[in-house]
Amino acid sequence: MKSETISSRMRLVSLSHLSRGFPRPLPSSSNSNAPVSPGSYRDDERWKLVEEILASRTFAKASRLSSFLTYICQETLEGRSDRVNEQQIGVHVFSRSPSYQAADDSIVRSQARLLRQKLDEYFEHERPNAPLRVSIPKGGYVPVFQRNLPVDTPAAMVEPPAAPPVAATLPVSIPTLVTPVSQPDEPAKKGRSVSSFAGWAVAVLLLAALVADLTLRRSPDTSSKGPAGAVWSRIFTPDREALIVSSDDALVLVQELTRSQVSLDDYLSGSYLEKLQASSGQSVVTKSNGPVPLSASWLNSHQYTSMADLSLAMRIARVPEAMPVHPETRYARDVRIDDLKSRNVILIGGIGANPWVSLFENQLNFMVNYDWKASRGYVQNKSPQKGEPASYEETGPDGVHHSYGVLAFLNGVGGTGDALLFEGSGMAGTESAADFLFNQEAFREFAQKIGGSPAHMPHFEVLLETASIGGNAPQERVIAYRVLN
Repeated sequence: MKSETISSRMRLVSLSHLSRGFPRPLPSSSNSNAPVSPGSYRDDERWKLVEEILASRTFAKASRLSSFLTYICQETLEGRSDRVNEQQIGVHVFSRSPSYQAADDSIVRSQARLLRQKLDEYFEHERPNAPLRVSIPKGGYVPVFQRNLPVDTPAAMVEPPAAPPVAATLPVSIPTLVTPVSQPDEPAKKGRSVSSFAGWAVAVLLLAALVADLTLRRSPDTSSKGPAGAVWSRIFTPDREALIVSSDDALVLVQELTRSQVSLDDYLSGSYLEKLQASSGQSVVTKSNGPVPLSASWLNSHQYTSMADLSLAMRIARVPEAMPVHPETRYARDVRIDDLKSRNVILIGGIGANPWVSLFENQLNFMVNYDWKASRGYVQNKSPQKGEPASYEETGPDGVHHSYGVLAFLNGVGGTGDALLFEGSGMAGTESAADFLFNQEAFREFAQKIGGSPAHMPHFEVLLETASIGGNAPQERVIAYRVLN
């Protein structure tokens, strides 16, 4: 959907935060939550730890994560932990507008997840015996420093955890879009959305590193224990290959510019690109050739997906059931119908970003859609039950912005195998669908309602609602579901 992509710019962040002062260390016996005066950070043991982490091999190429870690530590140690939340991190670390909707843009949450992984990797491989450790507890972004004492010695808190890292980076050239001055009758948001699309290159260019990263990840995600394991074991089987299909965010750009939905048939034939005129007034700046018209041929030769999709594909590939199977991850535009008929499939993104979802419309009651003319995402409820509305729509700018996600476990294409869909009215919605399956407690409670267990799981679809509260990570909640068999 548009909000899954257009609002989620992936900009490179400089390390200017590294020059900002950190406070002096607290006595080793005291609690680290107390702030200290800025300016004398060089002798602070917590700052020295951060410095060592930033200079390590693990963080050498993770500039975005380094800026994230620096910001949250700086703010917390100087007594501004109230600014260590999703909204402020998005503004100060990822250059988002102060008015951006955190519920629609999951950059902070996805990067926080990566940062936690990166910190675990650093302390496991480079500093396993470090006297002081830093972590970032889930559900927030305030860093915590903790002494690494013997098992029989209670650990003393020294300060809260740090934020999320980038999974991988490549030395590539990143195109930027040049937006012309809007004509009086042009919607201002059109220019904004196209220019913001440029930064996605960072996430998309990581796709080349995805396969290697998926196979090199050493520790599996243990969150598949319990009923979720029953889902994963049906998707990842030794007798049927599994395919993970990420979204096509170049398609989203086309739909926003043409303000019309692209069908699966038009997507497969490529005819949808003919609607995009080179004279649209938009251009792309490449490092070698200068400005190039934003045309069908340019879009057809470039592949874009979101960082949230990339992060989810990595999480999926690390569940224990997936490790021996080695699932393949493929861009939506590179998939053909035969690929889905012969494999178990995982689709990421709503129908506007991943047209393959339309193959499962006959099984779905909750359809994630986007009205391109009205610029609004919503979820259609085909057969409302008592007390359910016929449509779930995101609220306007005057109220709390809600996003909706759909997690669906279905029969595979052609009635063979199984399929797993992660959809959302925005990026936050898609992420909520993923987090729900990875949340052992929440998914176990849901599985009990539908008669599922670690040994058996019926096909189902569940509608989730999420909203960003107080600038921190949003929490999803179940608002409706269907059991399909």
